[in-house]
Amino acid sequence: MKRFLVVAASAAMLVGAGASGAEAKPPDTVQWVCDVPGEPEPVVFVTAAEAARHGIDTANNQAGQVFHDQVGEVCRVV
Repeated sequence: MKRFLVVAASAAMLVGAGASGAEAKPPDTVQWVCDVPGEPEPVVFVTAAEAARHGIDTANNQAGQVFHDQVGEVCRVV
C-alpha cells in the first residue's frame, strides 16, 4: 500500500490526475502501466493527456526502476 501511495502522489504532482484499473486507453492519452506480481492483468496507475507524456516518462524512469528492483514490477508508458 505504501508503494501505491508513493505512485499516486508522484503521479498527481506530475500530471494533476490519474486513474487505475485495466480499462481501455482513451484516444490522445498516455498511460503508465505496470505488470504487478500476483495480478492477472497489467495495472494502469495513471491515465493522462498526451501532453503529460514527459512527466509520465520521468516517473517511469525513476519510480519504475525502483519498483522493478524492489518488487519485480515491469512498468511502461503506452
